[in-house]
Amino acid sequence: MDLRLIHILGYLVGLFFALEPSYIHPDEHFQSLEILAHHFYESKITIPWEFHPSNAARSFGPLYLAYGPIFYIFGKIGSQLSPITLLYLVRLQNYIVFTCIYKLALQFLLRSKLDRAKATFYISTSYVTWTYQSHSFSNSLETCVLLVTLSLFQVLVLDARVPRYNHYRTSSILGMVIAFGVFNRITFIGFIALPVIFTLQKFYLAHFKSLCICVTTFTISCCAFIYFDTLMFQSPQWCIAPLNNLKYNLKSSNLALHGVHPRYTHILINIPQMVGPLLIYFISKKQKMNLAMLSCVSGLVFLSAFQHQELRFLVPLMPLFCASINLSNYNSARRTKYITQIWLMFNVTLGIIMGSLHQRGVITAIEETTKNNANVGVHLWWKTYSPPTWLYSNRELVVSTLNVYDGEERLDNLDFGILTNHVVDLKGCDYELFGDAVAGFLQHNASIRVFIPKSTDKIFKKIDIDNNTTEVHKTWETYLSLDLDHLEFTDVSTVTPGLTVYDISLK
Repeated sequence: MDLRLIHILGYLVGLFFALEPSYIHPDEHFQSLEILAHHFYESKITIPWEFHPSNAARSFGPLYLAYGPIFYIFGKIGSQLSPITLLYLVRLQNYIVFTCIYKLALQFLLRSKLDRAKATFYISTSYVTWTYQSHSFSNSLETCVLLVTLSLFQVLVLDARVPRYNHYRTSSILGMVIAFGVFNRITFIGFIALPVIFTLQKFYLAHFKSLCICVTTFTISCCAFIYFDTLMFQSPQWCIAPLNNLKYNLKSSNLALHGVHPRYTHILINIPQMVGPLLIYFISKKQKMNLAMLSCVSGLVFLSAFQHQELRFLVPLMPLFCASINLSNYNSARRTKYITQIWLMFNVTLGIIMGSLHQRGVITAIEETTKNNANVGVHLWWKTYSPPTWLYSNRELVVSTLNVYDGEERLDNLDFGILTNHVVDLKGCDYELFGDAVAGFLQHNASIRVFIPKSTDKIFKKIDIDNNTTEVHKTWETYLSLDLDHLEFTDVSTVTPGLTVYDISLK
């Protein structure tokens, strides 16, 4: 097994998946690209709750710094191109930037060339790197900022014993980077909590002036983010987005809206999903406590305190786990070889699922139905992920969805009289409610286009539609899409891959 060749292939595989239209989680669009498309191109979009002025729970600053330049340039020279091109450019940027940052960070965090080679191999062949890191999650940005922060901490700690190294410039940069991390995601505080204490003890207690510089640049940067957010949200009061986000997440009733998990979910479920067979390196021997491992511990403790726990929250820990593997604790070369082989199979499998096939049909269906500036009638999305409406690139678009009253999903917010440029996200509502939505639009003689995964295609065909007065035509389909949210192992048809588009109209 030529590990160097596999390492190089890992980079190429990452580039391949960056250009695949998979759709891992709605937040990769709705917490970043969706809101930017609205501000840069005036596209009508779905405004997520975090960016509603009444909540103001996400900062615009990190988004504009990370993606603003590429949105601006695309608007100037690529306005005639499909929005899917912009999506791929963003993913390429994310993958390349992350690769450069982690390669540089390992130079600071690991002193041994062998340790750096080991960490680089595992990071470059991880499906988390191939998929989550190229997608536009705030967690992906958090990974890059965390690696930079820990690298700067390491510089300070290594020079702590030399009084003449004050590191004023390093401290000023550190303050700005930490501010960016906090305003990108409030969870960033959890990831750096223990490393901050360690760095404070080792360096800053003996270099008070450097500490003052760090605190000053941090404060100035925070004020700049607050000022920018206050303007963007048009708030009459100073808008502190991370604080608003923390307040929201401290209420258990709010977390219940997004899903409540046991507090052991991260440790027992999400970490094994993320690191796979590498987990054996961390449960077999005692681990050395370095900055990377301190960040892993503090991040896990912080995130486990909240009962909404998703794998993507742990994405910043992936390169740190890889950097913390100590192969000297595992002396059997044969076992290490087997673990590495299982690791490669594990990541190729999940890479294909999450990086290429997962909800792929949602993106390709929008691309297909909007090409050549095709007219948009009424689009009903049912039992798919919420469609990223920014990909419609439509300034006249109306986006509707269900409302919930006393725990019951209803159609009160739907205006059945809007028959053009109308996208309706019916989420995973029951069949009766879907039928009511179809009937409501047909009463206004609408031309309806339904987007539905093949895993529930069988159910769609059972719905009681009056075939004497309606016509149902299959207009497009793909088998290159996986719906993992409606699997029923007692019904084989629910594992059918793909997505189908139907046109429904009156005869």
